[in-house]
Amino acid sequence: MNVYVTLSNLKSDESWKKKIPLIDGFGTEGIGSMIQYHLLLFYLSDFTGIPFTYPGSKNFAHHSYTEYSEDNYFEKIDTFFNFPKVDTEWDEVYDYEGQIDDNFFKLIESYKSDKKILINLHNCHRAIDAFCGSKKESIFTKDRVDRIRNNLVFNDEGYFQEGRNICWHMRTPNPNDIPAEIVSPYREYYVKERDFLRYKTLVDTIKNNSKDVHTTLHIHSQGFSTDFSEFLNLKENNFDIQLHIDDHPISDIYHMSHANIFIMSNSAFSYVPCLLSSNKKITRDNYHTWTFNSIKTNYNFTEFKEI
Repeated sequence: MNVYVTLSNLKSDESWKKKIPLIDGFGTEGIGSMIQYHLLLFYLSDFTGIPFTYPGSKNFAHHSYTEYSEDNYFEKIDTFFNFPKVDTEWDEVYDYEGQIDDNFFKLIESYKSDKKILINLHNCHRAIDAFCGSKKESIFTKDRVDRIRNNLVFNDEGYFQEGRNICWHMRTPNPNDIPAEIVSPYREYYVKERDFLRYKTLVDTIKNNSKDVHTTLHIHSQGFSTDFSEFLNLKENNFDIQLHIDDHPISDIYHMSHANIFIMSNSAFSYVPCLLSSNKKITRDNYHTWTFNSIKTNYNFTEFKEI
């Protein structure tokens, strides 16, 4: 097809015919808040057959706590997600602002010609999310999710153990955070004094359901406010716990998306491996957007409802 789409919060101009601007996190937006929508666009593209192009990344917030230079960090992100990148000069570039609906698909058809056409989905992030959410049973099939996850490029060494591997992303207060009341009132942070006992309830449930197989619980987080050593006291002979604190975010996403079970936090960073995993996810019942193949749990991790 000679009509491609891309997703940007910028309006296009004549310069886009030669080069599409990089996706800019403005120093405040992390991998999750930026990548989730381009990952959803990948699913939409695979489902509809409309190709897309991702120009590359810059200025995402998570760079501040990795050992990589800025250039190496973003090269690693772009290599890992391996989104299609079309290096070409476009004959025409158009902006589209609206829903992903019949009118959008008719517009795509109308642009088909011998020319190379780029449609900039300007500020269509929520529209893409809404379309994928409304058709999640059709879009998020095991075959499609596995194919898109297998498109990832991860060159580092994995650390999963024999048996069942469960990954849990625990969000901690981050000095780079935008205040929660601006981003989402539902964002939750792990604070040892407040949360350990209710988190232990979930660990005990996992243990009770894992007696037949050796299980490793991998805890992923940043060490801003806790060292998480309290969880190591919950180990048993057939139940190991490993801490992955301040690992490279790409390593976290890779392992969380491949886990037998993934436990999300209320975080866009968690949402990325949720979208990449065809296995079970455990999510909070107040998470602000849809998930698929998930089990919803309440605040105290005492009630579970499969969706």
